[in-house]
Amino acid sequence: GGRSYLDESPGRPVPDWWTDIHSLGQAIGKENTGYPTQKPVALLERIIKTSSNPGDLVLDPFCGCGTTLVAAEQANRNWLGIDISSNAVRLIRDERLGDKRISMEGIPADMAGAEALAADQPFQFERWAVELLPGFAPNAKQVGDGGVDGQGLTADSATSKGGKQTAVLQVKGGSPKIDQLRAFGQVIGRQQAAFGIFLTLRKWDSASARAEAAGMGKVQVGEREYPVLQLWSVQEYFASKMPAMPTMLNPYTGKPIHGDLFD
Repeated sequence: GGRSYLDESPGRPVPDWWTDIHSLGQAIGKENTGYPTQKPVALLERIIKTSSNPGDLVLDPFCGCGTTLVAAEQANRNWLGIDISSNAVRLIRDERLGDKRISMEGIPADMAGAEALAADQPFQFERWAVELLPGFAPNAKQVGDGGVDGQGLTADSATSKGGKQTAVLQVKGGSPKIDQLRAFGQVIGRQQAAFGIFLTLRKWDSASARAEAAGMGKVQVGEREYPVLQLWSVQEYFASKMPAMPTMLNPYTGKPIHGDLFD
C-alpha cells in the first residue's frame, strides 16, 4: 500500500452545519447586545472570509446591531451598513466599533441637517427625533397615532400613578402651538402615562408654554420627582442639554439605561 500525507491532501470540505460556532448565550455573553435577531460574529466572519477577499466591499443593507460590520472590520474588508434606525447606527459606531470618526450619512449632525430633514422628510425626521432620547422607540404607525410619536418604559414605577411605567413623546418639526401642547397633556392623561416629552425642532421658551407644562405638575418615579410634561428640543440636544428623566429601559433589550445619561 501507498502512503498519503496530510499536506498533500485537499482536506475535508466544511460541512453545511457549523456546530462549532456557538449560538449567542452564556458562552459569549459579552457579545450579546440583546438584539432579537443578532448572530455571532464568528458566523458572519466565516461567511465573509469564504465569500470575499481582503479589501473587498461588504454591504449589509439591514445592518441591525452591526454584527456583519464588526466581522468585516475584523476580516480586513471594507464595509457599508444601512439601517432605518438612527439609534442602531449610532450604537454600532460608538459602542460596537468604538470609533466616532466613522462617517454616518443621512443622519443630521447639526441644526442645519435637522432642519433640512424636517422640511424634506417629516416622517423620517420624526423617527430620528424620537430616538434622540435613550429609552424611546418610534411608533410603527406614523399616521393616526393618537398624538403619540414614540414610547418608552421607566425602570421604576411611577408611584403616584398606580405603578405606571409608560412614557410618551410627541414630535413637532414645525412651529409649535399652545393648543398642541395642551392636547398632548390630555394624551398623557388618557394614556395614563408616567410622563411625556413634547419635542420641538427649536427650543420653545415662551412663558405660556412653560406655564402649560408646569401646570401638569410632578410625578414620582422611583425615589425622585420629574415633570409630568416636559419641553425639550433638537436644538438642546445639539447643545448637550438633556431633559430630566428617570432610568429608562432599553426598548430593544429591556436592560436599564442608567440615569447618568440624563442631566
